Amino acid sequence: MKKVAAIDVGTNSMRLLLCEYEKGHFQNKEKHLIVTRLGQGLSTNGVISQDAIARNINALKIFKGKAVQYGAEEIIAIATSAVRDAENREEFLSKAKRDSGIDITLIAGQTEAEMGMTGVASELDATDDESILVIDIGGGSTELVLGNAKGISYSTSINAGTVRMTEKFITANPMQEIEIENLKNNLQQLFEEPIKQLNSMQIKKTIAIGGTATTIAAIYHSLCIYDPSTVHNTVITFEYLQDLLEQLKNMPVEKRYEVKGLQKERADVIPAGMIIMLHIMKNLGITSFTASENDNLEGAVIKLIQ
Repeated sequence: MKKVAAIDVGTNSMRLLLCEYEKGHFQNKEKHLIVTRLGQGLSTNGVISQDAIARNINALKIFKGKAVQYGAEEIIAIATSAVRDAENREEFLSKAKRDSGIDITLIAGQTEAEMGMTGVASELDATDDESILVIDIGGGSTELVLGNAKGISYSTSINAGTVRMTEKFITANPMQEIEIENLKNNLQQLFEEPIKQLNSMQIKKTIAIGGTATTIAAIYHSLCIYDPSTVHNTVITFEYLQDLLEQLKNMPVEKRYEVKGLQKERADVIPAGMIIMLHIMKNLGITSFTASENDNLEGAVIKLIQ
């Protein structure tokens, strides 16, 4: 088996997967995360700030060091929503390559969606034709993919993520009802077409990946220290999520720091992620989702490792 490292440069955080990989099979996986807020201020200014560029290049260097120490024979890196949207994306990508030596591949929203499904499907039975909806709520975008281990029947990427929606609509914590309503109205427009498409298709199971889903699962288990094996395959009901949002939206950000399972760096943006998730579930009649630790990092390895 080949030792590989995969890095996902996201809008809110940067993540690293270290693993042994061969022909669709993974062993000894470990993941690391640094909240880097690459997309901070992007929705207002249209550019990645110099501070955000510096934070992310620093995180890249740390992850490269971990990959080298691990003995990775190949390092791949992908960038998603924030870099797609930024007017100065070429500046960021070239600085990142110059300063860290890592060549980042900028992927389209559709590719991101497909990588998410590929990652989830990596542990599914290849003969299972059950129709699975994968929801990936990130910092800048949300991907919806319907399919199974055999292939994808529908996928889309929507410009609605935790950081983007928080910056656009939320100015106060505790949250104001008028701002929540404005956010919900915007989601109604953004998700109208995908919801319509998916409602005409059969969904047997819903799996959620990414920081919003895994954070909700970590809160559910009251984890003081994040444990992937505990989070993986946690089932979250619509009612639980609704109640949790009710609690968090009425707290100042500092009070949310005390919530077990909630990273301090996510405390300001997690309610927006929950509102997005509840919107999707409500409009598709989904009563629960299963949180998965397998995501677009595994998908990137399967798609990009030579």
